[in-house]
Amino acid sequence: MYDQPVTDEAFTAEERRWLAVWDDKRQQVASGAMSTDDVREWVWQNKVVNAISVTIQRIKRSEWPGRDSRRTDNTWVTVAAERGHAKDDASPLALQTLSYVVDRLTERGHDFDVDLMATSRGLIVISINVKGLRAYMNRRSATGTA
Repeated sequence: MYDQPVTDEAFTAEERRWLAVWDDKRQQVASGAMSTDDVREWVWQNKVVNAISVTIQRIKRSEWPGRDSRRTDNTWVTVAAERGHAKDDASPLALQTLSYVVDRLTERGHDFDVDLMATSRGLIVISINVKGLRAYMNRRSATGTA
């Protein structure tokens, strides 16, 4: 099974989108258009912070009268997706970006889980589940840093 080349047709549309975004960033680093620091900050701002903000806004809307306030207060963010068959196949850029995101989430006091998996179809996905955003919002409001 691992002897056969990985083709993008084996992936779902969502997986192909993850690959396209990450491949674009890797190519920008290779061409000098972006530095590795730029990529890490881009993932932090455009993926992680954006996903957290969208989820917090959804939570706020769910608290309006007539809305279901029991909806989830977690958000999943795909940090990187690369072709490969084992977790060890992840690129240094992907692992450095994950480390950067983990450090930033820790600094902000978020509760999260990291998921680094390799699928049987030849895809490595690095994602983070940021948990407890409702509690995070309440802590920020209580300390006046909202």
